[in-house]
Amino acid sequence: MRQSHLIISNAVIMWGAQVLNVVPQVILVPYLIGTIGEVGYGVYALIWPLIMSFDQLEKSSQFGVVKYSAAFFAQGLICEVNKIISTSFVYSIFLAALACIGIIIAGFFYNDPSGQIGFALIVVGIMILFIVPLTPYIAVIMSRQRYYVNAIADTLSKYISLLAVVIWFSMVGPSVEVLIIIMAVTLFLARLAQVPIAYHFVPGLKNNPHFFDKKTFVLIATFGGVMVFISGCTAVNTTGIRWLMDILVSTSFVAHLAIMLMPAMLLSQIIEAMTSTVVPAASAYEATKNQQMLQELLIRGIRYTMILALVGLFAAGFLMRDILNLWVGPKYMFLAPYILVLFVSRSCMLSASTANQILKGMGKLRAVMSIYLIGLVIVPIGMILAIIYIWHDPYIAVSIGLATGYILCGCLQLGFCLITVKADLRSVLTYAYVQPLIFAAPVWLAFFYTITFFGFNSLFIRTIISITSIMLFLGGFYFCFATAEERHHIQFAINKISEFQKINLAHKKK
Repeated sequence: MRQSHLIISNAVIMWGAQVLNVVPQVILVPYLIGTIGEVGYGVYALIWPLIMSFDQLEKSSQFGVVKYSAAFFAQGLICEVNKIISTSFVYSIFLAALACIGIIIAGFFYNDPSGQIGFALIVVGIMILFIVPLTPYIAVIMSRQRYYVNAIADTLSKYISLLAVVIWFSMVGPSVEVLIIIMAVTLFLARLAQVPIAYHFVPGLKNNPHFFDKKTFVLIATFGGVMVFISGCTAVNTTGIRWLMDILVSTSFVAHLAIMLMPAMLLSQIIEAMTSTVVPAASAYEATKNQQMLQELLIRGIRYTMILALVGLFAAGFLMRDILNLWVGPKYMFLAPYILVLFVSRSCMLSASTANQILKGMGKLRAVMSIYLIGLVIVPIGMILAIIYIWHDPYIAVSIGLATGYILCGCLQLGFCLITVKADLRSVLTYAYVQPLIFAAPVWLAFFYTITFFGFNSLFIRTIISITSIMLFLGGFYFCFATAEERHHIQFAINKISEFQKINLAHKKK
C-alpha cells in the first residue's frame, strides 16, 4: 500500500508540476520576442535547449545510479551507495569538463552574424561545469522514489527565472547575454538546492574521493553510455535540428521553429512526466515474471495517454489560430497548420510513451536505441535535407520530416513492446485506441463542421464549443467504455475533492 501511494503521489505531483511549468514558458515567448526581437529569441531558442540537452544527457548517464542505488538501499548497504555516488560524481566532473571545453571552443569558432551566440556558448560551457556534477544527488533522491523533488525544484526555478528576467529587462534593459546567464544560474540553484535534500533522505550519505571504485566507474559509464545515446537522439531531434536550420536557413527561422514546436513539446512534458513512473513498475513486474501485469500496464498506460492526447487535440484543433494570435500576435498565425501537423504527429508518438517506458524498465535498451536513432535522427534529418533541396521550403521540410519521424517512432515503440510483453495486438488496439477514437472522431468532426458552416469566428464561442466537445467526448467515453475499476477510481477522486472542499469551507467559517 505504501508503494502504491508513493507511485501515485509521484505521478500526481510530477504531472501537476509539468502543468505549472507550462505557464512561464508560454509567457516568456511573446515577452522575449517583444523585448529582444525575433533574432534575439532565435539565439535563445538555440542556446537554452542546448543547456537542457546536456543536462538531460547527464541525467540519463545517472540512470545506472538510480538502478544500483535502489538495489543497495533495499539491502541496507549504505557503504555501497556511497561508493556509487562518489564514483558517479567523478564521472560527472569528467563529462562536464569535456563538454565545457568543447562548447567554449565552439563558441570561439562558430559563424555567428548576430555576434551573440559566441558569448552565450561560453556562458553555457561554464555553467555546465557547475550544473552537471550535481546530478548524482538528484539520482540518489530518485533512487529513493522521490521523483517529485526535482519536478518541484525545476518548476520553482522556471517562475524565479521569469521574474528575474522581467525585473532586469524593466530596470536595466533587454539583453540576450543576461537572459542566458539568468536562466543558467536559476537552473544551477535548482540543482544545488537538492543537495541537502539528498542528505536528508539518505542518512549516512557521503561523497568522498576515497570511495571511488574503478569497477563501479566502468559499470556506470557502460550502463549510462547507452542511456546517453538514447537521450542524445532526442537532443538531436530537438536542439540539433534547430542548429541545423540555423545553418541552412536563418536564426529568425529558428525562432519560428521554436514557436512551431512549443505546443507539442508542452504536451510531451506533461505526458512523459506521467509515464516516467512506469519504469520502476515494469522492472518490478519483470523481476517477478508477472507477464499479465506487464500486458495490463501497457494497455492501461496507452489508453489513458490516448485520452489525454485526444483532449489536447480537441483544444488545438479548434483554437490553435486564436491561441497563436493571443500568444505571439497575428504575425505568426500562418504557423498554425504546421503546428497542428507537429502536434498531431507528436500525439501519435506520445500515445506509445508507456510502451517506451516499459522497454526501458525491462532493460530492452538496444531496442530503444534503434527506435530513437531511426525515428528521431535518421528519418527526420534525411527528409528535411531532401525536401529543402527539392522544394526549398523549410516550413514544409521541418513539418513533414519531424512528423514522419514521430509517427514512425511511436509505431516502432508499440510494435517492439507488444512483442516483448507478448500482448495481443487486437486487445491493445481495441481497448487503448479504438474505444477512445469511437467518440473522439465523430464529436470532433461534428463540432468542426458546425464552426465551419456557421462561420463562428468569435474566440469566446469557439472556446465554449471546444470545452463542450471535450466534455461530450469524456462523458460519452465514461458512460460507454469505462470499466468498473475505472469508475471506482474516478468516483474516489471526486469524493476526495469534495472532502477537501468541505474542509476548506469549514476552516473559512471558523
